[in-house]
Amino acid sequence: MAGNAVSTLNGLFKERYSDKVKDLVPDHVKLYNAIKFDNSKKVGKSYNEPVVLSLESGFTYGGESGDLFDLSDVKQFKMENATIKARELVLRSAISIGALSRAGSDTQSIEKSMDLMVGNMLKSMYHRLEVQMLYGQSGLGEVEADSGAAAASKDILIKDHTWAAGIWNGTSGAEVEIFDAALSSKRGVYVINGYSLENKSINISRSDAVNIGLDEILEDDVVYFKGAATTSAKNEFLGVDGIATEATSLFGITNTNEPLFQGSVVNVGTDATTNAAVLSFAKIEEGISKMVEKGLMEEEVSVYVNPKQWDDLLTEQDAKRVHDSSYSPAKVEAGQRKIVFYGQNGTINVISSTFIKQGEAFILAEKDMKRIGSTEVTFKRPDGEEYLELLEGKHGIEMRCYTDQALFTARPASICKLQFIKAE
Repeated sequence: MAGNAVSTLNGLFKERYSDKVKDLVPDHVKLYNAIKFDNSKKVGKSYNEPVVLSLESGFTYGGESGDLFDLSDVKQFKMENATIKARELVLRSAISIGALSRAGSDTQSIEKSMDLMVGNMLKSMYHRLEVQMLYGQSGLGEVEADSGAAAASKDILIKDHTWAAGIWNGTSGAEVEIFDAALSSKRGVYVINGYSLENKSINISRSDAVNIGLDEILEDDVVYFKGAATTSAKNEFLGVDGIATEATSLFGITNTNEPLFQGSVVNVGTDATTNAAVLSFAKIEEGISKMVEKGLMEEEVSVYVNPKQWDDLLTEQDAKRVHDSSYSPAKVEAGQRKIVFYGQNGTINVISSTFIKQGEAFILAEKDMKRIGSTEVTFKRPDGEEYLELLEGKHGIEMRCYTDQALFTARPASICKLQFIKAE
Protein backbone atom coordinates (compact mmCIF):
# COMPACT_ATOMS: atom_id res chain seq x y z
CA MET A 1 0.00 0.00 0.00
CA ALA A 2 2.71 2.43 -1.09
CA GLY A 3 0.23 5.23 -1.66
CA ASN A 4 -0.73 5.13 2.04
CA ALA A 5 2.78 4.99 3.50
CA VAL A 6 3.36 6.85 6.74
CA SER A 7 5.82 9.21 5.07
CA THR A 8 3.16 10.15 2.52
CA LEU A 9 0.54 10.68 5.21
CA ASN A 10 2.91 12.87 7.22
CA GLY A 11 3.37 15.10 4.24
CA LEU A 12 -0.35 15.18 3.62
CA PHE A 13 -1.00 16.09 7.24
CA LYS A 14 1.52 18.93 7.16
CA GLU A 15 0.05 20.33 3.98
CA ARG A 16 -3.55 20.27 5.23
CA TYR A 17 -3.35 20.97 8.95
CA SER A 18 -0.05 22.39 10.21
CA ASP A 19 -1.08 26.01 9.76
CA LYS A 20 -4.81 25.49 10.28
CA VAL A 21 -5.15 23.78 13.65
CA LYS A 22 -5.59 27.10 15.45
CA ASP A 23 -8.52 27.90 13.14
CA LEU A 24 -10.34 24.67 13.96
CA VAL A 25 -11.24 25.51 17.57
CA PRO A 26 -15.02 24.94 17.95
CA ASP A 27 -17.15 27.97 18.86
CA HIS A 28 -18.81 26.36 21.86
CA VAL A 29 -15.60 26.38 23.95
CA LYS A 30 -16.26 30.04 24.72
CA LEU A 31 -13.92 30.62 27.65
CA TYR A 32 -11.01 28.92 25.91
CA ASN A 33 -11.52 31.14 22.89
CA ALA A 34 -11.82 34.27 25.05
CA ILE A 35 -8.60 33.77 27.05
CA LYS A 36 -5.59 33.72 24.78
CA PHE A 37 -2.39 31.72 25.04
CA ASP A 38 0.59 33.93 25.90
CA ASN A 39 3.13 33.23 23.17
CA SER A 40 5.58 35.87 24.44
CA LYS A 41 7.14 33.54 27.03
CA LYS A 42 7.65 29.81 26.63
CA VAL A 43 7.40 28.37 30.12
CA GLY A 44 10.14 26.01 31.21
CA LYS A 45 10.06 24.63 34.74
CA SER A 46 7.60 27.27 35.94
CA TYR A 47 6.13 30.67 35.14
CA ASN A 48 6.91 33.45 37.61
CA GLU A 49 5.37 36.90 37.89
CA PRO A 50 5.88 39.43 40.70
CA VAL A 51 2.63 40.56 42.31
CA VAL A 52 2.18 43.72 44.39
CA LEU A 53 -0.08 42.99 47.38
CA SER A 54 -0.07 46.36 49.15
CA LEU A 55 0.47 50.09 48.70
CA GLU A 56 3.33 52.17 50.12
CA SER A 57 2.87 53.10 53.80
CA GLY A 58 5.98 55.07 54.82
CA PHE A 59 4.08 58.33 55.32
CA THR A 60 4.83 61.13 57.78
CA TYR A 61 2.09 63.57 58.82
CA GLY A 62 3.78 66.88 59.61
CA GLY A 63 0.81 68.81 61.00
CA GLU A 64 0.50 72.58 60.71
CA SER A 65 3.41 73.89 62.83
CA GLY A 66 6.07 73.85 60.14
CA ASP A 67 8.63 72.36 62.58
CA LEU A 68 11.64 70.37 61.51
CA PHE A 69 9.98 67.02 62.22
CA ASP A 70 11.34 63.50 62.00
CA LEU A 71 10.41 61.31 59.07
CA SER A 72 8.88 57.89 59.50
CA ASP A 73 10.88 54.87 58.46
CA VAL A 74 10.49 53.47 54.99
CA LYS A 75 7.72 50.88 54.89
CA GLN A 76 8.36 48.73 51.86
CA PHE A 77 5.32 47.71 49.87
CA LYS A 78 4.52 44.02 49.99
CA MET A 79 5.40 42.05 46.90
CA GLU A 80 5.35 38.29 46.33
CA ASN A 81 6.33 36.10 43.42
CA ALA A 82 3.43 34.17 41.88
CA THR A 83 4.54 30.82 40.49
CA ILE A 84 2.63 28.39 38.32
CA LYS A 85 3.59 25.27 36.42
CA ALA A 86 1.98 24.21 33.17
CA ARG A 87 0.14 20.88 33.07
CA GLU A 88 0.51 18.40 30.22
CA LEU A 89 -2.42 16.81 28.41
CA VAL A 90 -1.96 14.16 25.72
CA LEU A 91 -4.60 12.58 23.48
CA ARG A 92 -3.78 9.40 21.57
CA SER A 93 -5.84 8.32 18.61
CA ALA A 94 -5.43 5.62 16.00
CA ILE A 95 -6.84 4.56 12.67
CA SER A 96 -6.39 1.21 11.01
CA ILE A 97 -4.61 0.81 7.70
CA GLY A 98 -7.75 -0.94 6.51
CA ALA A 99 -9.88 2.13 7.25
CA LEU A 100 -7.54 4.24 5.15
CA SER A 101 -7.28 1.66 2.40
CA ARG A 102 -11.01 1.01 2.14
CA ALA A 103 -11.76 4.71 2.03
CA GLY A 104 -10.41 4.56 -1.49
CA SER A 105 -7.13 4.61 -3.29
CA ASP A 106 -7.04 8.28 -4.27
CA THR A 107 -5.56 11.03 -2.16
CA GLN A 108 -8.89 12.77 -1.61
CA SER A 109 -10.37 9.72 0.11
CA ILE A 110 -7.40 9.47 2.45
CA GLU A 111 -7.79 13.17 3.20
CA LYS A 112 -11.41 12.59 4.22
CA SER A 113 -10.37 9.82 6.62
CA MET A 114 -7.80 12.10 8.18
CA ASP A 115 -10.29 14.98 8.29
CA LEU A 116 -12.57 12.83 10.44
CA MET A 117 -9.76 11.72 12.72
CA VAL A 118 -8.13 15.13 13.18
CA GLY A 119 -11.45 16.94 13.59
CA ASN A 120 -12.66 14.60 16.31
CA MET A 121 -9.31 14.74 18.12
CA LEU A 122 -9.46 18.52 18.21
CA LYS A 123 -13.07 18.56 19.42
CA SER A 124 -12.12 16.09 22.14
CA MET A 125 -9.05 18.04 23.22
CA TYR A 126 -10.82 21.40 23.35
CA HIS A 127 -13.74 19.83 25.24
CA ARG A 128 -11.39 18.63 27.97
CA LEU A 129 -9.58 21.98 28.06
CA GLU A 130 -12.82 23.97 28.37
CA VAL A 131 -13.86 21.79 31.31
CA GLN A 132 -10.42 22.32 32.84
CA MET A 133 -10.54 26.09 32.27
CA LEU A 134 -13.69 26.25 34.39
CA TYR A 135 -13.45 23.35 36.83
CA GLY A 136 -9.85 22.14 36.83
CA GLN A 137 -9.17 20.54 40.25
CA SER A 138 -12.84 21.04 41.26
CA GLY A 139 -14.44 17.95 39.74
CA LEU A 140 -17.13 17.34 37.13
CA GLY A 141 -20.10 16.97 39.45
CA GLU A 142 -21.26 15.68 42.83
CA VAL A 143 -23.15 12.42 43.28
CA GLU A 144 -26.78 12.79 44.36
CA ALA A 145 -27.45 9.15 45.14
CA ASP A 146 -26.52 5.57 44.35
CA SER A 147 -29.22 3.12 45.30
CA GLY A 148 -30.15 -0.45 44.61
CA ALA A 149 -28.41 -3.78 44.82
CA ALA A 150 -25.01 -4.54 43.34
CA ALA A 151 -25.18 -4.41 39.56
CA ALA A 152 -22.97 -4.54 36.49
CA SER A 153 -23.98 -0.96 35.64
CA LYS A 154 -25.80 1.82 37.42
CA ASP A 155 -27.37 5.19 36.76
CA ILE A 156 -25.66 7.70 39.02
CA LEU A 157 -27.56 10.94 39.58
CA ILE A 158 -25.53 14.13 39.59
CA LYS A 159 -26.72 16.91 41.91
CA ASP A 160 -28.74 19.50 40.02
CA HIS A 161 -26.59 22.46 40.99
CA THR A 162 -23.39 20.67 39.85
CA TRP A 163 -24.79 19.45 36.53
CA ALA A 164 -23.62 20.99 33.25
CA ALA A 165 -24.71 19.31 30.02
CA GLY A 166 -21.62 20.48 28.14
CA ILE A 167 -19.33 18.60 30.51
CA TRP A 168 -21.00 15.28 29.74
CA ASN A 169 -21.91 15.65 26.06
CA GLY A 170 -19.89 13.21 23.99
CA THR A 171 -18.41 11.36 26.96
CA SER A 172 -19.85 7.90 26.25
CA GLY A 173 -16.93 5.49 26.44
CA ALA A 174 -14.79 7.83 28.55
CA GLU A 175 -13.42 6.70 31.89
CA VAL A 176 -13.99 8.55 35.16
CA GLU A 177 -12.80 8.13 38.72
CA ILE A 178 -14.99 8.84 41.73
CA PHE A 179 -13.58 10.10 45.03
CA ASP A 180 -14.93 11.24 48.36
CA ALA A 181 -15.22 15.02 48.65
CA ALA A 182 -11.86 15.32 50.42
CA LEU A 183 -10.03 13.27 47.76
CA SER A 184 -8.83 10.98 50.54
CA SER A 185 -10.42 7.83 49.13
CA LYS A 186 -11.01 6.63 45.57
CA ARG A 187 -14.14 4.56 44.99
CA GLY A 188 -13.01 3.13 41.67
CA VAL A 189 -12.49 3.59 37.94
CA TYR A 190 -15.66 3.55 35.83
CA VAL A 191 -16.65 3.62 32.16
CA ILE A 192 -19.43 5.95 31.06
CA ASN A 193 -21.89 3.83 29.09
CA GLY A 194 -24.19 6.76 28.42
CA TYR A 195 -25.83 9.74 30.09
CA SER A 196 -29.23 11.40 30.39
CA LEU A 197 -29.56 15.16 30.00
CA GLU A 198 -33.14 15.00 31.26
CA ASN A 199 -32.38 12.98 34.40
CA LYS A 200 -28.95 14.57 34.96
CA SER A 201 -27.38 11.18 35.35
CA ILE A 202 -24.55 9.06 33.99
CA ASN A 203 -24.72 5.31 33.46
CA ILE A 204 -21.46 3.71 34.54
CA SER A 205 -19.87 0.30 34.95
CA ARG A 206 -16.59 -0.63 36.57
CA SER A 207 -13.63 -0.81 34.22
CA ASP A 208 -12.61 -4.13 35.79
CA ALA A 209 -16.06 -5.62 34.94
CA VAL A 210 -16.84 -6.24 38.65
CA ASN A 211 -20.35 -5.34 39.82
CA ILE A 212 -20.80 -1.94 41.45
CA GLY A 213 -21.61 -2.57 45.12
CA LEU A 214 -24.54 -1.13 47.06
CA ASP A 215 -22.48 1.37 49.08
CA GLU A 216 -19.51 1.67 46.78
CA ILE A 217 -20.44 5.18 45.63
CA LEU A 218 -21.82 7.58 48.23
CA GLU A 219 -23.76 10.82 48.17
CA ASP A 220 -21.51 13.91 47.89
CA ASP A 221 -18.77 11.92 46.14
CA VAL A 222 -17.07 13.84 43.33
CA VAL A 223 -16.53 12.66 39.74
CA TYR A 224 -13.30 13.38 37.84
CA PHE A 225 -12.08 12.35 34.42
CA LYS A 226 -9.67 9.44 34.82
CA GLY A 227 -6.19 10.67 35.67
CA ALA A 228 -7.25 14.23 36.50
CA ALA A 229 -6.78 13.63 40.23
CA THR A 230 -5.43 11.13 42.72
CA THR A 231 -5.62 10.93 46.50
CA SER A 232 -2.23 12.65 46.65
CA ALA A 233 -2.18 15.07 43.69
CA LYS A 234 -4.31 17.02 41.23
CA ASN A 235 -3.02 16.64 37.70
CA GLU A 236 -5.24 19.28 36.08
CA PHE A 237 -4.38 22.96 36.13
CA LEU A 238 -6.48 25.11 38.44
CA GLY A 239 -9.67 26.40 36.82
CA VAL A 240 -11.73 29.56 37.27
CA ASP A 241 -13.78 27.93 40.04
CA GLY A 242 -10.70 27.09 42.06
CA ILE A 243 -9.11 30.50 41.56
CA ALA A 244 -12.31 32.27 42.65
CA THR A 245 -12.67 30.28 45.87
CA GLU A 246 -9.06 29.70 47.00
CA ALA A 247 -8.32 31.69 50.16
CA THR A 248 -5.35 29.79 51.58
CA SER A 249 -2.60 29.45 48.99
CA LEU A 250 -2.81 30.50 45.34
CA PHE A 251 -0.03 30.34 42.74
CA GLY A 252 2.53 29.86 45.50
CA ILE A 253 1.36 32.88 47.52
CA THR A 254 -0.27 32.59 50.95
CA ASN A 255 -3.37 34.68 50.36
CA THR A 256 -5.34 34.08 53.57
CA ASN A 257 -5.08 37.73 54.61
CA GLU A 258 -4.61 39.18 51.13
CA PRO A 259 -8.04 40.15 49.74
CA LEU A 260 -6.44 41.71 46.67
CA PHE A 261 -5.10 38.26 45.78
CA GLN A 262 -8.40 36.47 46.33
CA GLY A 263 -11.45 36.04 44.16
CA SER A 264 -14.91 36.88 45.43
CA VAL A 265 -17.98 34.72 46.12
CA VAL A 266 -21.58 35.94 46.15
CA ASN A 267 -24.45 33.81 47.45
CA VAL A 268 -27.51 34.21 45.22
CA GLY A 269 -29.57 32.06 47.62
CA THR A 270 -28.69 30.82 51.10
CA ASP A 271 -27.80 27.25 50.15
CA ALA A 272 -27.36 25.09 47.07
CA THR A 273 -30.65 23.16 47.24
CA THR A 274 -33.78 24.11 49.15
CA ASN A 275 -32.99 27.82 49.45
CA ALA A 276 -31.34 28.49 46.12
CA ALA A 277 -32.56 31.60 44.28
CA VAL A 278 -33.04 32.77 40.71
CA LEU A 279 -30.06 34.62 39.23
CA SER A 280 -30.74 38.33 38.72
CA PHE A 281 -28.91 41.36 37.41
CA ALA A 282 -28.96 42.71 40.98
CA LYS A 283 -26.86 39.74 42.13
CA ILE A 284 -24.50 40.17 39.19
CA GLU A 285 -24.05 43.81 40.20
CA GLU A 286 -23.45 42.73 43.79
CA GLY A 287 -20.62 40.53 42.55
CA ILE A 288 -19.20 43.37 40.49
CA SER A 289 -19.36 45.62 43.58
CA LYS A 290 -17.10 43.15 45.38
CA MET A 291 -14.71 43.25 42.44
CA VAL A 292 -14.78 47.06 42.39
CA GLU A 293 -13.91 47.09 46.10
CA LYS A 294 -10.78 45.12 45.19
CA GLY A 295 -9.71 47.45 42.41
CA LEU A 296 -11.85 46.74 39.35
CA MET A 297 -12.04 50.00 37.44
CA GLU A 298 -13.99 50.95 34.32
CA GLU A 299 -13.38 47.61 32.69
CA GLU A 300 -15.42 45.29 30.53
CA VAL A 301 -16.39 42.04 32.21
CA SER A 302 -18.13 38.84 31.09
CA VAL A 303 -20.65 36.82 33.08
CA TYR A 304 -20.69 33.13 32.12
CA VAL A 305 -24.03 31.50 32.93
CA ASN A 306 -25.70 28.15 32.36
CA PRO A 307 -28.34 28.18 29.58
CA LYS A 308 -30.97 27.38 32.23
CA GLN A 309 -30.38 30.83 33.74
CA TRP A 310 -30.57 32.58 30.37
CA ASP A 311 -34.34 33.09 30.33
CA ASP A 312 -34.33 34.44 33.88
CA LEU A 313 -31.94 37.20 32.86
CA LEU A 314 -33.75 37.93 29.60
CA THR A 315 -36.83 38.96 31.55
CA GLU A 316 -34.81 41.78 33.13
CA GLN A 317 -32.84 42.94 30.13
CA ASP A 318 -35.13 45.77 28.93
CA ALA A 319 -34.31 47.98 31.92
CA LYS A 320 -30.65 48.16 30.95
CA ARG A 321 -30.68 47.31 27.28
CA VAL A 322 -28.14 49.07 25.09
CA HIS A 323 -30.19 51.42 22.88
CA ASP A 324 -27.50 53.87 21.81
CA SER A 325 -25.43 53.77 18.58
CA SER A 326 -23.76 50.55 19.73
CA TYR A 327 -27.10 48.67 19.68
CA SER A 328 -26.84 45.26 18.06
CA PRO A 329 -29.70 42.72 17.87
CA ALA A 330 -27.19 39.91 18.26
CA LYS A 331 -26.46 41.22 21.75
CA VAL A 332 -29.92 41.77 23.16
CA GLU A 333 -32.52 39.73 21.31
CA ALA A 334 -33.91 36.66 23.03
CA GLY A 335 -32.09 33.48 22.12
CA GLN A 336 -28.98 35.17 20.79
CA ARG A 337 -25.44 34.73 22.04
CA LYS A 338 -24.97 37.72 24.34
CA ILE A 339 -26.81 40.15 26.60
CA VAL A 340 -25.08 43.48 27.16
CA PHE A 341 -25.87 45.95 29.93
CA TYR A 342 -24.03 48.61 31.91
CA GLY A 343 -22.97 48.60 35.56
CA GLN A 344 -20.68 50.66 37.74
CA ASN A 345 -17.67 49.08 36.06
CA GLY A 346 -18.87 49.74 32.51
CA THR A 347 -19.91 47.09 29.99
CA ILE A 348 -21.15 43.72 31.27
CA ASN A 349 -21.52 40.87 28.76
CA VAL A 350 -23.68 37.92 29.78
CA ILE A 351 -22.63 34.77 27.92
CA SER A 352 -24.45 31.44 27.92
CA SER A 353 -22.27 28.33 28.16
CA THR A 354 -23.32 24.69 28.47
CA PHE A 355 -20.13 24.04 30.46
CA ILE A 356 -21.30 26.15 33.43
CA LYS A 357 -22.92 24.16 36.21
CA GLN A 358 -26.57 24.99 36.80
CA GLY A 359 -26.12 26.29 40.33
CA GLU A 360 -23.41 28.83 39.63
CA ALA A 361 -22.04 31.52 37.35
CA PHE A 362 -18.76 33.41 37.00
CA ILE A 363 -17.91 37.07 36.46
CA LEU A 364 -14.53 37.55 34.78
CA ALA A 365 -12.38 40.44 33.66
CA GLU A 366 -10.99 38.34 30.82
CA LYS A 367 -8.21 40.78 29.96
CA ASP A 368 -6.55 39.94 33.29
CA MET A 369 -6.33 36.25 32.45
CA LYS A 370 -4.06 34.27 30.17
CA ARG A 371 -3.07 30.76 29.34
CA ILE A 372 0.62 30.09 29.83
CA GLY A 373 2.81 27.09 29.10
CA SER A 374 5.31 25.60 26.69
CA THR A 375 2.88 24.91 23.85
CA GLU A 376 -0.67 25.51 22.69
CA VAL A 377 -2.62 22.53 21.30
CA THR A 378 -0.44 20.91 18.66
CA PHE A 379 0.14 17.74 16.67
CA LYS A 380 3.86 18.44 16.48
CA ARG A 381 6.64 16.83 18.44
CA PRO A 382 9.24 19.10 20.11
CA ASP A 383 11.51 18.55 17.09
CA GLY A 384 8.86 20.17 14.88
CA GLU A 385 7.75 17.02 13.11
CA GLU A 386 4.14 15.83 13.15
CA TYR A 387 3.41 12.81 15.29
CA LEU A 388 2.07 10.20 12.88
CA GLU A 389 3.59 6.75 13.22
CA LEU A 390 2.86 3.07 12.70
CA LEU A 391 1.48 1.38 15.81
CA GLU A 392 3.76 -1.15 17.44
CA GLY A 393 2.23 -4.61 17.01
CA LYS A 394 -0.96 -3.24 15.43
CA HIS A 395 -1.90 -2.75 11.78
CA GLY A 396 -2.66 0.91 12.10
CA ILE A 397 -1.39 4.45 12.50
CA GLU A 398 -1.23 6.47 15.72
CA MET A 399 -1.56 10.22 16.02
CA ARG A 400 -1.12 12.32 19.15
CA CYS A 401 -2.45 15.72 20.11
CA TYR A 402 -0.62 17.53 22.92
CA THR A 403 -0.64 20.67 25.01
CA ASP A 404 1.29 21.94 28.02
CA GLN A 405 -0.47 24.91 29.58
CA ALA A 406 -2.27 26.38 32.59
CA LEU A 407 -4.66 29.20 33.40
CA PHE A 408 -3.13 32.18 35.21
CA THR A 409 -4.09 35.61 36.47
CA ALA A 410 -1.99 38.04 38.47
CA ARG A 411 -5.25 39.61 39.69
CA PRO A 412 -7.54 36.90 41.13
CA ALA A 413 -9.72 39.73 42.45
CA SER A 414 -10.99 40.15 38.89
CA ILE A 415 -12.98 36.89 39.27
CA CYS A 416 -16.24 36.43 41.16
CA LYS A 417 -18.23 33.23 41.61
CA LEU A 418 -22.02 33.44 41.97
CA GLN A 419 -23.32 30.35 43.77
CA PHE A 420 -26.54 28.90 45.20
CA ILE A 421 -28.41 29.69 41.99
CA LYS A 422 -31.70 27.88 41.55
CA ALA A 423 -31.20 24.90 39.25
CA GLU A 424 -34.04 23.70 37.01
